[in-house]
Amino acid sequence: MKKKKMISLSLALLMLCATAGCGTKTSNESASVDASAETLDRKDTFAYGEEFEDTQFNPVLGTLYCNDMLYRGLMKTNENCEPEKDIATDVQISDDLLTYTIKIRSGVKFHDGTTLTVEDVVFTLESILDKSVNSPLRDEFDAISKVEKVDDSTLKITLAHPFPALLNKLTVGIIPKHCFDGQDMNKAGFNMNPAGCGPYKFVSYASGSQLALTRFDDFYGDRPQIKNIVCKYLPDYSARALQLSTGEVDFAYLEPSQVEQIDKGTDTTVYKIKTADYRCVMFNFKATDLFNDVKVRQALCYATDRKAVADSILHGYGEQAYSPLQLNKYASSDVEKYSYDTEKAKSLLTEAGWKDSDGDGILDKDGRKFSFTLTAPVSDEVRANMATYLSSEWEKLGIDCTVSALDWSAIDISKCDAFVLGWGSPFDADNDTYRLFTAGEPENYGAYSDAAVGKALAAGRTTSDETARKQCYADFQKALSEDPAYDFICYLTALYGSNKRVSGVSTTKTLGHHGAGVFWNIEDWKLS
Repeated sequence: MKKKKMISLSLALLMLCATAGCGTKTSNESASVDASAETLDRKDTFAYGEEFEDTQFNPVLGTLYCNDMLYRGLMKTNENCEPEKDIATDVQISDDLLTYTIKIRSGVKFHDGTTLTVEDVVFTLESILDKSVNSPLRDEFDAISKVEKVDDSTLKITLAHPFPALLNKLTVGIIPKHCFDGQDMNKAGFNMNPAGCGPYKFVSYASGSQLALTRFDDFYGDRPQIKNIVCKYLPDYSARALQLSTGEVDFAYLEPSQVEQIDKGTDTTVYKIKTADYRCVMFNFKATDLFNDVKVRQALCYATDRKAVADSILHGYGEQAYSPLQLNKYASSDVEKYSYDTEKAKSLLTEAGWKDSDGDGILDKDGRKFSFTLTAPVSDEVRANMATYLSSEWEKLGIDCTVSALDWSAIDISKCDAFVLGWGSPFDADNDTYRLFTAGEPENYGAYSDAAVGKALAAGRTTSDETARKQCYADFQKALSEDPAYDFICYLTALYGSNKRVSGVSTTKTLGHHGAGVFWNIEDWKLS
């Protein structure tokens, strides 16, 4: 199969490599760097066809798909998804679990050549907590009451209450304080011209096109084997598969229907990696009152054939879902799993007062038809097919469910009647639970509220005893199954198509949402 020999990059490649970070323009003034003239030798460049695009590069302002390349934190997660020391060299926790005294490694360099200091760590955490900074991570760190420097190698974090998930949260990338002097972090030039301390440094970015990175030879850890990385933004899954087959990219996230063709290719293979990434239907209580009656939601859950979805839409690359913590160490089987039972679904709808009083095939109640719209992103084959399938299944019950498959740019999840949602974290049980199912949290898009769920989640994030904490999350899962916020459907296997010249990819670590975390050991990857 013929391969392209060169990849186009920025005209200012060498200059940007030398001066990355601390840009003087605001992020609004510098939306992208044109990538058109400079070239890199293909044999030294790893090309990644990515599903989603990072539109800013400051980890304080949001989770980054390129995070493992550009940034490192006090902690990192190992192949068992457990936190371990990274920039931190020692962590001492007080007996009352309220004080964390952390020593940092010496000689860590940012990409602009400056040395990472305790002040940078303090600045990063304080910025997340600063209400003038638009950080979506703030609620994840709100147990912190104070962060302070002890000496040149030590900082102290004081908590308002015990927070066992803290070490997991401290994987957030460290940013250099001096790059924000006199600037509003929300608009700082750094956000589009970053200087992290990870194994790769920023070269250029072209909005809607690609991100270019090159090896950071002063990285404190193992020196990366691959010299250059180009992340090509390819939201269309067909385009990703095509460019993988032609050699324009070396690695890409695939849909299940594409696996057979790619896996039998002479120059390509498919990595199949377990994930904590689930798909579900989110019920939006703010957009419609159709779902206020718990029996209606339970009926829709019973009317979902999860095995059919896993076998047909996922082509076997996944498993049936019943809980957001199904793959977590605190997983509980003492929950309602909603086995496929259409008769049970019909009975619940009847109990809720829905019947076809006029014989038109659609259930009604008090003169109102049971009708709503289920939205899914059109660029996501699994979600779009899932929505179509569910609509046809629920139609058999007399439910008028219209599918709306839209581009991501046209979707506001908080305004959808129902949405084919994706979430999931392989890390601490607090991740992607508290912020999703607690009333009033910004990422609780469906405005779900349940007192027992909220109580269990609040206790889970403040209880340190392992046995007691496990019980908190067991209580959460049971309450959620009885009063479902989502119709949990399936967990996905991450499917990454790869050129066979790529090696070193690890398949042992459970990945996150949309296969996030696959680059956790990028330093070990090689190109032949």
